[in-house]
Formats: sequence, structure tokens, C-alpha cells
Amino acid sequence: MSSDRSPMLSATPDHLGKLGLIVRLILFLLLVALISESYATQTSNAARAPSNDLLRRVEAEMEARASGDLAAIGRASSQVIALALAELANVRMSQKAYDESISLCRESLDFEDVFETHLELAIASLFARRPSEALAFASTATERAPENATAWAIKGEALLENKDYGGAAASLGRSLELKKSADSIYALGIAYLGLGDQQKAADTFSQMLVLAGDDAWSHVLVGRAYQDRKLPQEAEAEFSKALQINPRTPNAHYFWALTLLQGNAWGPTPEVRQHLFQELEINPHHFLANYWLGYFASKDRNYSESDRYLRLAAAANPSQPEVWMFLGLNAQGRGANGSAEAYLRKAAKLMENRDPKEHFAIRRAYFALGRILISSGREKEGQGFLQKARELELQVMAESQKKPTVIDAKGEAGTSEVAKTEIHETEVLDNLSATSGQALIGENTPGLAQRVLSKLRQFPASDTENHLRAILGSAFNDLATSEALQKKYALADTHYREAERWDSRIPGLQRNLGLSAFFVGKQAEAIPLLTKAVMEQPGDSHARAVLALAYFATQDFARAAQTIAPIADRAVQDPQLGYAWAKSLAETRNKRAAANVLQRLDGPGTNLAIENLVQFAKLWQELGESARAAQLFRRALVLDPANADANCALHLAECP
Repeated sequence: MSSDRSPMLSATPDHLGKLGLIVRLILFLLLVALISESYATQTSNAARAPSNDLLRRVEAEMEARASGDLAAIGRASSQVIALALAELANVRMSQKAYDESISLCRESLDFEDVFETHLELAIASLFARRPSEALAFASTATERAPENATAWAIKGEALLENKDYGGAAASLGRSLELKKSADSIYALGIAYLGLGDQQKAADTFSQMLVLAGDDAWSHVLVGRAYQDRKLPQEAEAEFSKALQINPRTPNAHYFWALTLLQGNAWGPTPEVRQHLFQELEINPHHFLANYWLGYFASKDRNYSESDRYLRLAAAANPSQPEVWMFLGLNAQGRGANGSAEAYLRKAAKLMENRDPKEHFAIRRAYFALGRILISSGREKEGQGFLQKARELELQVMAESQKKPTVIDAKGEAGTSEVAKTEIHETEVLDNLSATSGQALIGENTPGLAQRVLSKLRQFPASDTENHLRAILGSAFNDLATSEALQKKYALADTHYREAERWDSRIPGLQRNLGLSAFFVGKQAEAIPLLTKAVMEQPGDSHARAVLALAYFATQDFARAAQTIAPIADRAVQDPQLGYAWAKSLAETRNKRAAANVLQRLDGPGTNLAIENLVQFAKLWQELGESARAAQLFRRALVLDPANADANCALHLAECP
């Protein structure tokens, strides 16, 4: 793999990951807006490089295949597989399927161990919230490529995730020595804030503004960094600067409102509401602003106003379960239990296969739905939802023991009683899943960022995936074939199955799967595959021969004999196949035909191996032809005087 291969970062400009609360993800999703035009061009070129590199590898594989050099075919196929898997991992990364991206990268490393793949694993692990793994992969990448600025930057981000601010500052500093980058400077400022050095952080953010441009959105990002470290005055100052530069700066009002909420124990003051209203003037479909206003109105039991905001939030992000929960609670508050049940069921459905720790507030939906069901006579189902609420409440209690008691807007400590079902604003914030932040991407990456995103996708993801799957299927098929021809049957069987996983339409693949299954001892699996192959190509004598041997191995002697009959000439030239034919005929009581086959197998000019002589002799014994059997046993002893089977048959030694 070439050293200039762009890592997964090229397909996901939002690579920096979350550094704390879930909302922190928004920062890095929006960091693209800081990247310079030259970097955009460089990144888009790098994004195309892997595809060109992959095509070159495919061409090299075709040349190796044409040469007939099995070792060269194996090497070339492995290189194609490694890069195709890495590129597919890149696609999965852009689809936010981080666990699958990690799995594909690991598979790629089995075929080619290069630093770029370790770097991609680090990035995917950051997004998958595996900071320790991310750090390990990033460390490997920097060891393999100590002069690669991106590797050091990702290591710095991983160290930030692990709250090692000193280590992060050192890694990010090294990255900046190698290459100046606005996102690395920004991350370095965050590291200094983590170390408590506000002056260095301020100086660093100033450098970022010089490099990226002293524009409104840059100040929003700096403000978010201060907000995350609970420095409200500094944060508000940056949001104010952003709005002075551009009064319609997206998200400036929203983040200002969030800062005020944090500073007021999450109490929605008039100033908080005013900033949220102003954010909606800029973008009426802003998910988070609508969500918070809907939540506050729901707490105030102003259900009609709450519904209006929550429906806008649901339209912007229908996958967020808490939105539907509050719509359901509003309906329940109005006494509309039918509508409440529908909304609450939708919230519960969206929670399937999600981590409950990211949605602790949803326990109230389970509780409310359980009560509605029980009151309408559906006791068993209702108790099931109440049990879910209790289980989640126990998790809330366990988590609360790990951190200070949450104080609500009234100054009261939070209760853990399910019956009370209180939800605090901090909990609602923590329950905003990563997908909620995605609503901000389109709103806040205009111009340059949109150009970057479009350049990174040369064609639709589905086309990219289909292209890569076809390449993977073909490469695995070629690799397996080279292994089979070298009698590495176990590897061949594994890789033929991989070929089927990626592209089951490869011509001849089912035949190859059947052959490999037979040679690794899976005769029962081989039979249906080879049967289909022979039906499609009746003249395929090799597939027919192996199918017959599979029938013979499973003691289906009738089918074995029937399958061999059309290739009789081949069978009498092949001692193994011929013996299977003769034995099958004998087992199906066609002794005369069996004897005829044995005679043809031992015709003039044949040079049978010892095992064939002994095998044929034993079959002659079974057919009642003792003289013929003895003759073959004696011939075997000429070649191998110590042969136990022949000596025993002729009583020349004591039989076991």
C-alpha cells in the first residue's frame, strides 16, 4: 500500500471525534468549515488516490493471473483484498457504521499490515467511543510513520479522549511541527484548556483564527471549547464576537443559550429562551433549539406550544426517541391516552438495539406506557414496560454513584424513585444521541465545507460498495484458486467462502466451493454444490469425478456408480476414481461390472502404486477372486516386502 494513501480521514472530515459530552461531537462535525481551499483540494485528491491505487493493484493481479505464477497470483490478490477492504471500511465510516468499519480494517491488516490501516482503525475507534483502542492504533501509526502529521494529530485526539491533556499537547505539537493545520491548532487549544492554562489556550486559538480566518464561525468554535471547559464568560464573549461579525451566524445563539443554561443550573431563563428564539429565526428547523423549547414547554405543561416545537424537532430528526417520548407525555397530560400510547410505542421502538446508557431519560416513556397499558386491561404487557423502567432506573442509580448528585433547577437533589419519574435537564442533554448532532452539519458547513464533502464522494456510496464487493469477490476467488492449485485446501476453502460473501455471482464459484469443501473433508457440503455444477455443465468431467468421490465417501454407492458411468474412460485411467467405481458397483451387487472395471484398471502397461495394488487385491477378495487377489498382493510385496496388508493376506506374517 502506497505511503501517500489517504486514511479514513479523507472520507470523514469530522474525524476528530467526541472529547466529552455527546454534544461535543458537533464541534468536530463542523470543523470542516475551517479548512483552507488548498487543504480541500489536497484532501479530494487523496480521496481519489486509493481508488486509483486499487485499480493499479487489480491490473497487477490480472498480469499475475496471465503469467500463471501461483505465488505471484497469491501476492497480488492479497494486496487487492487488503486495499479493497480498507476502502470499504472507509465507506462504512461515512455511513457511521463504525464497528463494521473497525472489523473491515482488522481484516485488511490480515492481508497487509500498513500504518494507514492502523490510522483508520484509530479514527473509527474514536467515533465508536473506544478511546483506549484508538490510542493504541494511533500510537502504532506514529511508530510506523513518525513523520506523518495526520498520525500525530489523531494520536493527540485519542489522548484528549483519554483525558491525557499533557500527552495530547505533545502529540498535537509534533503534528504542527510537521504540518500546520487549523484543526490540530484548535485541538491543541483544547488540550491547554484541559491543563488549566487559559493563556496558552487563548494564544493558540488566536493562531487558529489567523490560519483559518477571523470569521464568525471560527469564534463559535472557540466559544464551544470554552463552554466545554465550563468557562462561561469566555464562551459568551466568543459567541458575541461571532454575532457581531455576522448576526445570522448559525448556532451562535443556540450555543450561547446552552452556556446560559449550564450557568443557571439548567433553568430556562428569559435570556435562554430569547437566544433559542433567535436561533429559530435563522433556521426554523433547528433540531436542538426546537427540542429544548419543546422540552421546557412540556415541563410547564404548555402542551400545545410544546407539541409545536417537538413536531418540528421530530421532522428534523425522527430517529431521536426522546422527542417522541415527550410528545407522548404531552398527550398523556391532556388525557389523550390513545395518542400517548402511539407516541410512546414509537419511542420504545427506536430504543431497540441502542445503548440504554445514552438514553436514561427514556425510562419515563416505559413507565408511562406501562401505566397506560395496565389501566386499559393489558396487564402483562404493561408490567413488561414497567420492568424495563425499573431496570433502567437501577442503572441510573449506579451511574449517579459515580458522579456528584445532580441538582435540578429548583435546587433539589434528583430522586431515583421510578414512581416520580423526574428527568433533569442534564440528563436530557446527555441523552441527545450522536445522531442529534448531525442536524447541525447541513446548517453550518456552507460553501467550502460542502465542496469538500462533495469532492470526497465521486459517485453514490451504493455504487462504490458494489464496485468494491465485486473486486473483493474476484480477488478472493483468485487467491483461493492459487491456494487450491498448491494443495492448500483449508486456506482455499476459507477464501472461496469469502469470495461468496462478497460476490456470490462469480462464474464457477459454486463449483469451486464444492471442490474445496470436498478436499477439506466436507463431502456432505460438497454434494449439492457439485450436483448443481454438473447439471449446469454436464461436460465438466473434473467436477463430476469429485462429485462421485463425494458420494462414495458418504457411502451413497448407487449415485457414485451412476455419476462415474458417463466418464468411464477417465475412470479407468484414474486408480482412485476407478476403484470408487468398482467398489460402488460391488456394493450395489453388480459384481460382474465391478470385476470388469478392475480388469481395465490393471491393463497392460499400467504402473500401479503399492496402495492401489493392495486396494484392488482386497476388492478381488470381496468378489471371490482369491487367485487374482493373491497375485496382486505378491506384486505389492515385490515393491514393499514389509507391507503388512499383503503379508497378512498371504499368511506370511502374524496378522494383528
